[in-house]
Amino acid sequence: MKKNTITALYNYFVNSDDTVDLSTVVEDIRTEYERTVAKSQAKANAYEVAKPIVFGVMTEPMTVKEIFAKCKNDLPDDFTAHKIQYALLNYWRDEVVKIDNGKSAFTYMVK
Repeated sequence: MKKNTITALYNYFVNSDDTVDLSTVVEDIRTEYERTVAKSQAKANAYEVAKPIVFGVMTEPMTVKEIFAKCKNDLPDDFTAHKIQYALLNYWRDEVVKIDNGKSAFTYMVK
């Protein structure tokens, strides 16, 4: 959000400044909201595109690095091993089994 928008909101609410142009403030807030929603939707779409690709290579228990190595060429451009791990632990956790291998890296497999 722009600094002048925050300043205008502060002046309006804290200083009771009724000369603030609220239509400009509302438009700035709307623009920022739409930008963040679009960014969030783009991330969600990337994870949805990646899911069948990642699950397609998980034929046996594998580490995140092994999963990434098998499917990195088919994943969306900015998709990394860290994003796969995040998805396995957060987005897809109900569909994946996480296997603790003691001192070795965790392995994952599709339920």
